[in-house]
Amino acid sequence: MELTFADSFEVLCLQAADEGRGPVLFGESLGRARTLVKPFLVGEEFPDIYLEFPLKGDPFLDVTVLYGQVTTGTRVASDAASCANNVFDWFSDVRREHPDVSFGFELDTKEEELPPAAVHFQPRHHVELATTFCDLIGEPKRAELYVDTCRRMPPAWQLSFFGLFRGRPDSPLRACGYLSKNEGERCAHDRDALKAVFDQVGFAAYDTAMLEQVGRLMGSAPKGLDFQFDVYPDGTFGNTFAIDAQFQIEQPRAVHDSFSSGVASRVITLFEEWGITDDRWKLAVDATFARSIPIPLDDGSVRLLAFTLLPQWTKARWRDGVLQPAKLYCLAKAPYLDKQ
Repeated sequence: MELTFADSFEVLCLQAADEGRGPVLFGESLGRARTLVKPFLVGEEFPDIYLEFPLKGDPFLDVTVLYGQVTTGTRVASDAASCANNVFDWFSDVRREHPDVSFGFELDTKEEELPPAAVHFQPRHHVELATTFCDLIGEPKRAELYVDTCRRMPPAWQLSFFGLFRGRPDSPLRACGYLSKNEGERCAHDRDALKAVFDQVGFAAYDTAMLEQVGRLMGSAPKGLDFQFDVYPDGTFGNTFAIDAQFQIEQPRAVHDSFSSGVASRVITLFEEWGITDDRWKLAVDATFARSIPIPLDDGSVRLLAFTLLPQWTKARWRDGVLQPAKLYCLAKAPYLDKQ
């Protein structure tokens, strides 16, 4: 009998929390996540799941679930999904035509009761898809905001995806994009170039010290950077800016090298210098996991199910120019290695 997606998620959670890591990295959130996330595990294949947790301060866990191909009629049996369930039928067609487009939910499991899930949509260069997506979730004005913000961004800072909280009209749209290697290197070496971008888009919550920190972080991971601004309904940029520094780790064997002498090492060294991480990141590295398990089926055949848990990137966030505690993101996957 094949394992359900919920079974696979349970295995990944237990591995992440093993050897005493759970209370240190996730606090009490992990227990809630093991229950609250399961209704969101739908689709034709196991979703990409990102475990997000702080590297300093009180531990907690946020979980992002991103879907691949889904079938018409797919639904999430949770009140937290709310009207975003309307997206699935449309997304099933979009995904077949545009395999690079993704949609999912971001779940905050810090509180005992799961609040309405934030939604994540990545149209990439198919900006026009944002209009239908936001119409389906009852937030048409957010599409207008995203499209307008896309027009305002410099060519090297094009947006690719966004996140939003439904039902909070005054909350910002989190507008995100990727930097090319050339642009990352340019801003890393030229603080005036970075300042010019901030001034052009209307982001004013920075000072000289922040420009220096952002440039140094960009220089530590120039091949894998994405950026995030908060944009309010009136089009103004908020006081928060974030950079995700990607480790570009695709295999478990690459984790040690990255954290000992590669991108992850350079980034973590900066974070330690800035005081936005303690040593709990070492436990996250220890949680790296990759194992294939044979699953016997009712017909007597066997399928290989591959579990992986890999650190993927760290986030540095500035609010009013002041660094906040860093976060780490780990990718949890459980695909079958053989297609049926």
